[in-house]
This record gives sequence, structure tokens and C-alpha cells, in this order.
Amino acid sequence: MDPQRKTVAGPMTPLSLKTARKSGGIINNYIKSNKKETVSVHTSIPAVETRIFELEQNQIYQGEVNILSIVDTNKDIMCCKYTEDHNEIAAGFTDGTIRVFSSNTGDCLHTLVDDECRAYPGPVTAIKHRPVSKANPITNTLLSSYVNGCIKCWKYKYDQCLYTIREKRQTLGLNYHPRSSKFVTYGDDAKLNMYDEEAQTQERAFYASGAKNTVDGHTSRIFACTFNPRSHHEMISGGWDDNVMCWDDRQPYATRYFHGIHICGEGLDFDKPGRQILTCAWQEKDAIQLWDYGSCKLIETIVPDSFQSKLYCGKIVPNTNLIVCGGSDANILRVVDTNMKTTECSIRNNPGSINAFDFGTVRRKPLKVEETYKKVSEVPNIPRVTFVTGKRLQTVDFG
Repeated sequence: MDPQRKTVAGPMTPLSLKTARKSGGIINNYIKSNKKETVSVHTSIPAVETRIFELEQNQIYQGEVNILSIVDTNKDIMCCKYTEDHNEIAAGFTDGTIRVFSSNTGDCLHTLVDDECRAYPGPVTAIKHRPVSKANPITNTLLSSYVNGCIKCWKYKYDQCLYTIREKRQTLGLNYHPRSSKFVTYGDDAKLNMYDEEAQTQERAFYASGAKNTVDGHTSRIFACTFNPRSHHEMISGGWDDNVMCWDDRQPYATRYFHGIHICGEGLDFDKPGRQILTCAWQEKDAIQLWDYGSCKLIETIVPDSFQSKLYCGKIVPNTNLIVCGGSDANILRVVDTNMKTTECSIRNNPGSINAFDFGTVRRKPLKVEETYKKVSEVPNIPRVTFVTGKRLQTVDFG
């Protein structure tokens, strides 16, 4: 008997987009224009706010939140990613276009779209770049995935698509290996595909064995995958089957798993030592949890405030006890202290759900506190955060 869902499925791609269906009208009626799709840009000098206050469109800011820029567009945004040098931020839209904005001014600098994107429109599901290190120099390229099954590599400085890989499925995301020139894509067929970026070829796929009474792979859509930062071979993935699977590319199937996490976005992350896992789930209860990677046992469930929010995305802030996460319902982006189990800063009542966010650069150095008995806030250590909410791309920092 096929596995049955026990929870309500998360939101799906808008049906009106007719994913992967060719439309002659789109080709014939396409009008090339250099007009930017930025409707308005609001910037302000960062000012520390230590109280709750209301801004435009009923956004409610709590804690030390500094508004750096707000870019309102006329299309829904699905994902965002800073470029390798953090000078630009790329945003993926539901119509299959990617726009690259200046991190400082909010101006639209590049529009990444080709004939295939126009003929087979599908929302952009993920944008990534190869992790920067001494072994991997800056390439000025972005890798993007689309619901129609395309994976495209862009030389964004020249608005040029370098190559395209086509998968026969809905591709719901991708992620780079932290040290190798490899990346993994995942989608609605419950499989993860690993590619060699240099050869642009698929190396292998990760999926369930199909054996009875055995859980060694996914049985539904996969929405998140991340690599263990301390291993060349290990990664985890999560999706609609409420299981987080632990994979080793030296093994044919998943080695272990833990259950009860309904993932609908990039809601998985490792801590720096690779020993703990953060899960941010699209569910009313137990949305934020920390797990032990070795034993797959729950460490703790974090309830930071009274605002229940089903979460799409979450990340651990490097070298701190803080996490940043966002989701729907209250449409809240918040900074959570995992030790104190409290919300340090938050932005509520955004124009739409928080589908994705990305870390930029740290703008200021932590304040020095001479009195040793005072608690030193880790909030200033959070990099600037750019997040997408509805048709808005907003950048803030904290502290």
C-alpha cells in the first residue's frame, strides 16, 4: 500500500502558471523592454529601534531592527541570494525571471531570462552560487532551478546563460556541496540528483529502495537539502513526507532518519561543527526544533513567543546561539535566541509569507561591554538579512 499523508500539504506553486506547458502566445506577444520592474525603492539611514512600532503596510517591528532598503515589485518573489561579493542580491520571480539588484541602492542592474524561460514559464525555486573559498575563486555566476525542470547557470554580469540542464520533473530546489564542484537538485519525484558542475553531468541519484517496512528514502516532494559542513559525503533532506533523511553518498540509500518535520522550504541547517540540526517546519506545533545529528534524537523544541507561524525557512547564525527563521500566518521574520528561547527581534505582518532569506555582510562590530556581569548581546553579530515577502524584497540588519 502506498504511504498516505497524515498532515495537510503545504502551499503549492500557483496553478495558473501552467508549468512546463509551451504557449505560442507567450512567444508572439513578448515585448522586449529595458524597463525595470522596480515600482518603488525606499531607503533610510539605519536607526536603532528598541520598541514596537508600526510602519507602512502595517508591518510591526520589534527589537533593534534597522531598515536598510525596501524594493517593491509587481511580481511575486520566490527566492533570493546574495552574489559572491555581496554587492548584489538576486531575486527569483514566479514568471521565471531573475532580477539582480544593487545591495546598496536597490536599483535593478540585470535581468536574467532567455527564450526558454519565456516559452516555458515556471517559477524560480532556488538561486545559489558556488561557496567561496581559497580553492574556489569568485566566478560571478549564479545557478538557478525552475519548477519546469530546468537548471540554468548564469553569468549575471553579462545577462548570459552559460548552460542548461533539463530534468523531467518539477525541480523544487538545489544546493552546492561546500567543498567540491558538485551540486544536488531535488523535486516532486522524491529523488535527489547529484551533478558534477565541471562536466555538467549527473553522477547519481538518491531515492528510497522500495523495500517493505523500510524507511530509507523519501516518498513525497523534497523541499530542502543541506550538506554536513564537516563531511565530504554526508547530507540531509526533508519534504512533505514528514521525514528528514540522512544520506551518505557512499551508501545506496538513506542511512537513518527522524520523523515529524513537515518541510516546505529551506528549513534545514547544520551548526558549524556538524553535530546539531535545525529544523523549521510548516506546522503549527513544534515548528522550531534542534536535533542531534549522530543519534537523530530530539534535543529540544523552541517556542520563542506567542506568535504561531508555520515556517518555510530558517538558518543558524554562524558563531552565535541565534537563528533566523520566517514563514506564513503571522508573516513573521524573527531572530531567536536558542539558549534563552526568546525572540530578540522580529518583523510581523509583512505583505506576504517569508518564502526565503539570505545573509549578507556584518555591518558593525560587536559592542564592547566592560562590566562582566552584563549579558553581551549577540544580535550585532547577525549579518544583514535580505528576505522576500510577497512582491517585496527587503533588507534589514539588527543591533
